[in-house]
Amino acid sequence: MPISGKRPKLGEMLLQHVIVFLICVVFPGATTLMAPSTWLTFQRGEAGVNCTARTCMFFVVPFKVQRVQQVAEVTFSEREGGIKRQRKYGRDTNKYVHVDGEGFLRIQGTGEQFAEVSVSPASIENVAGKANDFVKSNQAGSTTIFAIANWKFGGLMGGVLSMFTLLYVVGYSLSLVKLVLVRFRSLLAGGT
Repeated sequence: MPISGKRPKLGEMLLQHVIVFLICVVFPGATTLMAPSTWLTFQRGEAGVNCTARTCMFFVVPFKVQRVQQVAEVTFSEREGGIKRQRKYGRDTNKYVHVDGEGFLRIQGTGEQFAEVSVSPASIENVAGKANDFVKSNQAGSTTIFAIANWKFGGLMGGVLSMFTLLYVVGYSLSLVKLVLVRFRSLLAGGT
């Protein structure tokens, strides 16, 4: 597209906004959906410890909420990563790929009640330890623990991409505020 002093057409403007929306909102959302973060809130009440697990996109927008009443214990399991043979079209190839491990935190309540959260194997023991320390102590109040499914993909990449989303939201919000103020100012100037 040649650079000129002409204003862009409606279709060009719409295409620009769609591309920015895809880059700044959809792609970061998909990234943080595949490797989400979870906020585990343990709260001690009269009946015992209750847990609310909020699994979030963009680190703060919950898309899955699990609740467990009267937490009995917190356990974890891991699926080991390693080097595995790549499969293509249903057959093994001669190429090998590195596969990251997975960790699963299980919050067991009374009876059959439980919640399961995906946690990075690098921090699963630490998260389970903090949770069990609170459940087994007599400490009143509550505690919140942050856990993420994959530090490299969800934490680093998702964190950087979520900054684009924040920039997008702030930019469009300021533009809307500016538009409202300009309209309001023109109404006041026209009315006097």
